[in-house]
Amino acid sequence: MTRKLLALLLALITLAGFCFASGSGESDGTESVAEAIANAESMTMEELEAAAKAEFEAAGVNFAARGSTSGVKKVLAAFQEKYPWFKYEDFSSSKDQALYTELTTAIGQDQYVADAVLIQDGSSLKSMLIDTGYMLNYVPKSVELSDADKDPLSVLYVNKCFFWNKTNPEYGPEYIQNVWQLTGADGTDLKGVHQLSFQTPATENVNMNFLIMLTGEDACNKLAAAYESYFGTPYAGNDGYQNIGYKFVTELMNNVTTWHSSDTTAVKNMTTMTTGQVVYAPLNKIKDYPETNDYHNDLAITGWNVPLEGFTSYFYKMWLMIPKTARLPYTACLFVEFMCSEEGFTSGWDSEGYYSVNPEVPVLEGDHTLAEWLEGAVVEDIDYINSVYREASTYIRSLVI
Repeated sequence: MTRKLLALLLALITLAGFCFASGSGESDGTESVAEAIANAESMTMEELEAAAKAEFEAAGVNFAARGSTSGVKKVLAAFQEKYPWFKYEDFSSSKDQALYTELTTAIGQDQYVADAVLIQDGSSLKSMLIDTGYMLNYVPKSVELSDADKDPLSVLYVNKCFFWNKTNPEYGPEYIQNVWQLTGADGTDLKGVHQLSFQTPATENVNMNFLIMLTGEDACNKLAAAYESYFGTPYAGNDGYQNIGYKFVTELMNNVTTWHSSDTTAVKNMTTMTTGQVVYAPLNKIKDYPETNDYHNDLAITGWNVPLEGFTSYFYKMWLMIPKTARLPYTACLFVEFMCSEEGFTSGWDSEGYYSVNPEVPVLEGDHTLAEWLEGAVVEDIDYINSVYREASTYIRSLVI
């Protein structure tokens, strides 16, 4: 045992009997969560495992996690199987808005709420939890991550695509070939579609972020290339729109015929939806497709089994962070390491539409790798979204309210 680890363990043992539940986990003579995370980042995995175990046994409290996906519950169970000393509170997933309210209320009052949080909607994460100092970042040492995924730490990518039922020959796999068809406008060779189902961005934050990202430089370049291919002429501008992204978003929203309230239900209903309706939803919703039907046979999904000129899908991220009021910061850091590993990630997510930031974690057989998907996708960028959020979101809400 190293001298550094021995000293750390002795310090942790002295914490036995301390009542962490009464507040933030910081008190005279105890290290802060930020200090614990900094120490953890300099440890070997062996040292971190020993520190987490000692901390856990000294604290005498259970680990708690919050998140917006039920996969966290499965990861907690697998983590306990790997580390028998670990115990955790019952987990139930929360909707984005409810989760943000819970977190900001508790941490804003310097109260304990969880030891780790898996959260989506990067714009809200940055403005409400990171910029306020409520959430802290730990970068795992056991995996090689791209710089774009380190701070804040993203551990999970999720994509949303356009779906339609291709069993009717009239709406087969070549029904939609260019994103501009989704605006309803006819091109030189292809016809616009007029049955688009979308969850309103006024209440669905991921969809709001998607539409905002379409106004960014990368998406505008993709849209401009697809526009020229579709209409046979370059986009000239001078039509009152700030850029081609705003033009596309406006026409896309104006072309929505159904504002569905549940992506899951919308995808389930596609077993009988052979009328050419196009649904925008997460690829992972095919796991909820009725077992009496074969989604491989029934569904055309952009980027997954049919190409789409312009962009194939939108990727948003889920971030795993540690509240500044955590009671078990070393255990939380070890939990982060586990979730980023193949063992941890696959215990929680094992269907198409979920992708680990760890390139060593395999995707489901038949799916594309994250790197392959990203070549044709629009990807969430929280810095860009926040830089234009007020103006862009106000405009988008005016299109749907």
